[in-house]
Amino acid sequence: MTVEKLATRYDMGLEHDRRYDTALADFCAQLVQPAMRASALRELMRREIPADQPDIVSVLFIEAAARLLGQKWSTDDCNFVDVTIGATRIQEIIRLLSFEFRNRRSRAWAPFVVITTPAGEQHTLAQHILGLLLDTMGWSSQILNGKDVQGAGLRSALKRADMICIGWSNHRLKTEFKDIVTMARSAAPGPPIPIVVGGAAALNSVDFLVSLGIDCICDSVYSASRILEKFHELEAIGQQVEASGRRATGNDGRPDWLIR
Repeated sequence: MTVEKLATRYDMGLEHDRRYDTALADFCAQLVQPAMRASALRELMRREIPADQPDIVSVLFIEAAARLLGQKWSTDDCNFVDVTIGATRIQEIIRLLSFEFRNRRSRAWAPFVVITTPAGEQHTLAQHILGLLLDTMGWSSQILNGKDVQGAGLRSALKRADMICIGWSNHRLKTEFKDIVTMARSAAPGPPIPIVVGGAAALNSVDFLVSLGIDCICDSVYSASRILEKFHELEAIGQQVEASGRRATGNDGRPDWLIR
């Protein structure tokens, strides 16, 4: 029951946890200050987030700050300069945290997730936050956007991927989104690689995504990480079944994990 309640709180967003109201307000105010250093903001987070909290709370704190900044932009409570400075600062903090988490949680082997967006997508901050969240899990990831989404670089990454996560916010990039899915499906032989999709355009295009065979649609960075984790658990179960000599029943070429 405790785990379930924690998961619900994380999925809602840390801005809905009253314990962090003051901390987030202070952090967001400092975030848009031109002279503020990312290292100073990191120290603020250390002071405001209890030491006994898991690393994921720091990531969700950053996500909540980014969401609050977006809300201020949409209600004209901040200007383009503020948003630019704030987004740049968040990227710097993500790099600091990623270095910390990877040093603490290095693994000989970990699932590899390709995180990407359609070519031309401008909203990519969530993908970097998801990459940071995977760092807390000890996973490996590669974020591709802009020119990286086209050509041999994307094909090479997709061939090595255990799972793929695509962020899609701009409806006008429907063709570009479909191109990534098509490339992912043809990247490697064998069972299709699980594809998880999120973003404003994705949430409004469920029928289209179902027609493409998308495996899951998520509505937050946290839910994306939990879905990817479940796919990994199912893959591990499938490997155990294969090693034991038992079989899993098939469903259109994919195991449905019903052990016989």
